[in-house]
Amino acid sequence: MPIQRVNLREQVREELVAWLSDGRLKPGQRLEEERLSQAMGVSRTPLREALSTLASEGLVTAVPRRGFRVPKLSADTARDLLPMVGALEGLALRLSGPQSRTLAAGLDEINARLALPHLTPRQRADTDRRWHALLVSRNPNVELSAVLARLLSRLQPYAGSWDRGAHELETAQAEHAEIARHLGAGELEAAAEAVLRHRVREIAVVGSWMKRADPA
Repeated sequence: MPIQRVNLREQVREELVAWLSDGRLKPGQRLEEERLSQAMGVSRTPLREALSTLASEGLVTAVPRRGFRVPKLSADTARDLLPMVGALEGLALRLSGPQSRTLAAGLDEINARLALPHLTPRQRADTDRRWHALLVSRNPNVELSAVLARLLSRLQPYAGSWDRGAHELETAQAEHAEIARHLGAGELEAAAEAVLRHRVREIAVVGSWMKRADPA
């Protein structure tokens, strides 16, 4: 995407996050600042600032005297992050109150697209992200939203885990449907517990995908 001059550092950060998510920046890759700045059409100053921000968020690793590197994907990282995300999404639901009941129809609509046969794994991951974003969209706590957004950014490089079979897709859809059903009935506590179970189950899915991608 063309980089605008307004709020340049944040725009560069968002573009780097997109590149991490879609695989243009590979796990373990050293980030060559000159090449990246040329590709984005920006100077190295906002690029370095954006990389420093991503390093503080855990999305890239700062290597002393060597710049920055994309961290290798780790099953341990996914195992740590997914329950945290599920717990915070559950808290967001509890804080949302009765107005969150109106989200159920929209959640079901997005969920119906998740297993469309023409979607790529990245497109399925994007669909899943939109579903979860709508789920917590009534959360009134700005600080909670910011923390959740940072954790979700760290999970974006695992988007390839949506390369999964029909059974796993059906399971994800069924869990989404259960959460939406609880939400539509005003059962916020049950919805919160279900979303945590859903995120915890994803640990095994991500681990299985990583073994397939790198059997060594």
